[in-house]
Amino acid sequence: MPNYLVVATSGRAIAQGLKSLGCSVAAADGFADVDTSVATTELKKVKRSHFGLDHDEVLQVVDALQSKTSFDGLFFDAAMESNPSLLDEINVDPVFGNSSQVLSACKNPKVFFSILDQHSIPYPDVRFEFETRLISNDAWLVKDAQSTGGVGVAPANGEIDSCRNIYFQKKINGLNFSLTFLANGKAILELGFNTLWSEKLGDCVPYAYAGAINQVKLDKEIKDNALRYAKVIAKEFQLIGLNSIDFICTGKSVYVLEVNPRIPATYELYETKFGELMSQHIEVCKSRILPAVKGQQLLRAHAIVYAPTDINVSESISWPLWTADRPHAKEVIKKFEPVCSIFAGGQNSAQVYEMIKTRKQSILAKFAQ
Repeated sequence: MPNYLVVATSGRAIAQGLKSLGCSVAAADGFADVDTSVATTELKKVKRSHFGLDHDEVLQVVDALQSKTSFDGLFFDAAMESNPSLLDEINVDPVFGNSSQVLSACKNPKVFFSILDQHSIPYPDVRFEFETRLISNDAWLVKDAQSTGGVGVAPANGEIDSCRNIYFQKKINGLNFSLTFLANGKAILELGFNTLWSEKLGDCVPYAYAGAINQVKLDKEIKDNALRYAKVIAKEFQLIGLNSIDFICTGKSVYVLEVNPRIPATYELYETKFGELMSQHIEVCKSRILPAVKGQQLLRAHAIVYAPTDINVSESISWPLWTADRPHAKEVIKKFEPVCSIFAGGQNSAQVYEMIKTRKQSILAKFAQ
């Protein structure tokens, strides 16, 4: 039975996928919630940083875990995007995902957008130098290149921290969506397009990732263009395993926003209870051979419930079956931090979206009592 290490801000979905395959899983995790605990044989909570995990604490926890056992491989989520060198310092082989060099290239906006330019792939206009006119109205966004989940994106009309790894991007109003896919360094297998949702968490975080549904209403031309762009990006950056790319569509035009060079949050919208997609991810990382066809897609959605105020988790709270990432009893959740995840499935996107809204309200009502 393989014994794997997961280092993640929120590694529950990865751990569950591996457990479904009969693997043993240890995790260094930013939340260490109830469901991640169930999915792992050893779980250590690691302090979260602004965009990932505390570097030194991760290394300390991993050293402690390695003193007890050896690992047959490493899995990670967005936690590594803000700190790719940590991937090498952890020193667990093989890595089931992209290398630190690939992460660094994908998260370097000058490198990323220059590759898009070489292939005439459209993206919202970017600037790397501060200009007063960029903060004179709401037409521009300031983005932290190391951020994930929309946390480092805000209107460029406030105070700008020039010390951060930031760039400016022209704001486009449109439909945000993503493509989830498997890659082997040369080609991709499309798993599906997802409509992305965001939520305002105070003035500083107006575009936090709030969830997704694995269906999006797009013209065939838009989908074809997005798929063509994804194939180029995956080949240029030699992406391996599960990845996703974010787009925005307005009218008949589609623009690339960024690549997520790791197992994306939308992964679990395509996973089965048998861990088949995780198995394919492992196989692609090992052999560089893509599956012949993708599995059957069911309509699914997930969403993050954020705390509207500070919350104390009661020992008596009853969690519905359609929740995950459940916090431990007596845990204190600060305002705007995640409470849990919720899930829904159905026959059409309108029905599923209504279920998500109703279930979110149901969870929040439990803490309003």
